[in-house]
Amino acid sequence: MESNKLFAETPPFKLFIRAALPGAIAMLASMLYDTADGILVGRYLGQESFGAVTIAIPLVILCFAVADLIGVGASAVIAVEHGKKNHQTANNIFTIAFIMLITTGVISGIFFFFFAPNVLALMGAQGKIAEQGTIYLRVWTLFLPVMCISYAVDNFLKICGKIRRSTSIAFISAILGTVLEYYFLGVLGLSVEYAALGYCTSITFSSLYGVWPFIGNKQILKFVKPHFNWTHIREIFVNGFPIFMQNISSRIYSLLMNAALLTLGGDIAIASYGVLLYSGGLIQPLIYGQADAMQPAIGYNWGAKKKDRVLAIEKYIFSTGIIIGIFAFCVSFFFSDFLVKLYLPDGTQELLNMAIPAMRIHAFIFIFSWITMCTESLAIALKQTKISNLLSIFMALIFPISSLMVLRPFGLDALWYVSVVSNILSALLSVGCLIHIYRKYFTSVGRDDIDAASDAAQEETAELTDEESTTSELSSPEDHLDPESISRTQ
Repeated sequence: MESNKLFAETPPFKLFIRAALPGAIAMLASMLYDTADGILVGRYLGQESFGAVTIAIPLVILCFAVADLIGVGASAVIAVEHGKKNHQTANNIFTIAFIMLITTGVISGIFFFFFAPNVLALMGAQGKIAEQGTIYLRVWTLFLPVMCISYAVDNFLKICGKIRRSTSIAFISAILGTVLEYYFLGVLGLSVEYAALGYCTSITFSSLYGVWPFIGNKQILKFVKPHFNWTHIREIFVNGFPIFMQNISSRIYSLLMNAALLTLGGDIAIASYGVLLYSGGLIQPLIYGQADAMQPAIGYNWGAKKKDRVLAIEKYIFSTGIIIGIFAFCVSFFFSDFLVKLYLPDGTQELLNMAIPAMRIHAFIFIFSWITMCTESLAIALKQTKISNLLSIFMALIFPISSLMVLRPFGLDALWYVSVVSNILSALLSVGCLIHIYRKYFTSVGRDDIDAASDAAQEETAELTDEESTTSELSSPEDHLDPESISRTQ
């Protein structure tokens, strides 16, 4: 089905099932691979290597921050332009985005390859953790120019209606990566750099698989001769900036949190925090995945001025978000012992005594985090950049760092509450933003439908009246007499 027809005519629930659920499942597959990565590293390389990967991962994700900005920003703008039927503009933005993604990978790859030891040293990493973290990070940088494409190609495929292929990218990456890492670490007994190699190989292959349908310009989005219009580039950056800020801010927070944990709890605290990150990384993207998958549809209908469809779609997104959040809380709280031992089966008793209570505290973030993620996704799709920027800055930077500064003096145990406090504050801010968006753009949706129906009825009545008037003018006097009158006249 052509994407325009899919987004414009498919009933909202059917559209949600067709687009959002595959998107969420694809994100879940990706996160399951992240979980498998953590399990394989912890099981076959040990607690020290697990800590090195935990230290390096924020920098790895930092490498993708600009790529994510370009991917999300370009997709939002392209979807709205398609809704407005500006196809040439959409194709130009699509082409510019690809060039920017590859350039970003080259620049960030060169930087982190040469300065990885310095950055890790600034984070407080020493000894084998610093050495293994440097090796792990440098392997990643070699693949960045191609891997950066993965942060946009799935959304570009969704815009073209290629939902199945977009979903399959995540499954290919997850399956291939898990098999490679298990073979490298579990079968061959190789070291930490091969964990990175397996991961990078899988993402590189899936990126190329996602780009293939666009070769030959047979899709709705086509490569064209690029015109680097500053307005288009600005739109990409403005719409993608919230995700960029969220990535950058969350990495800054992770670096500060890692430094605080190293100071107060040492390597054991870092390993415990790694378990929280991996477990949270399994659920949070599931919520974000179903919201992100619907952004092209929301952007298209917003550009086409179909606000009623936007509201109907969002109801399903928010309802699914709260269901996932409650389920994640129950699993993390009641099965914390199992989850910790899943990642670190050979962990010391001291580590278990720290990580299990921390996991139960961390579980409460899932009750609140879905509100902020769904609200931010809505704001990006509607190109409400001020709101999305506000949410990303406060959610990923101001609230977490402020909570960290307030709670750090109370000791190591207090640090596990930082994420909970910051998510509660972010949820409250998100509710305020939702109320503002609804009052400004959607309170008239019902009235607009009634007015539209009324106008249509009046137009139909006017047309009928005009037809009757025309008929009267064209008819002869005898046409207005009944048969009996005509008989008497004769």
